[in-house]
Amino acid sequence: MTTLDERQLVALVQANLPYDTRLFQQLITPYLPTLKGYCAKLLNNQSDAEDVVQETIIKILTHLKNFKWAVSFKAWLFKIAHNECINKIRDRRWDTLENNDEYLENIIGAESTHQDLATALSALMVNLSFSDRNIMLLRYRTELEFQEIADICNLKISAVKMRHKRVVEFLKGQLRE
Repeated sequence: MTTLDERQLVALVQANLPYDTRLFQQLITPYLPTLKGYCAKLLNNQSDAEDVVQETIIKILTHLKNFKWAVSFKAWLFKIAHNECINKIRDRRWDTLENNDEYLENIIGAESTHQDLATALSALMVNLSFSDRNIMLLRYRTELEFQEIADICNLKISAVKMRHKRVVEFLKGQLRE
């Protein structure tokens, strides 16, 4: 059996919805771990993240027929998740912290896993503004390109790159202290 690329799979899913969701499940499954992690870190609340992931999947399923390739499917998926996270933040206050922080090492270029470093970075990330934390999570946790992040956040690419640079410098400075 041949493996379908993302474009072929999206086209098949669009053609078979709403009657056959097996292909939709095949399309969405590879993104679920990253999507769950992104939402959990952005919201700092596992329960809220699970709600947002469910809402995101429902929205994707509902609107996939109208999806056009202006952006990648992955960027479109995370744009929907981003908007759902904002809606969740508007609805509730949150204050718990998820402990899955291996992506944080990429932010400052750490070469090995170090629990104290991950803990320190996690604590610093919580104190970043929503926008800055979102940019960092989209860049390092979901591995999106700066242009895709700019599209998701409705910012210019130069603004995303500058905020990213400032946050990295801030984090490095805080870790030296």
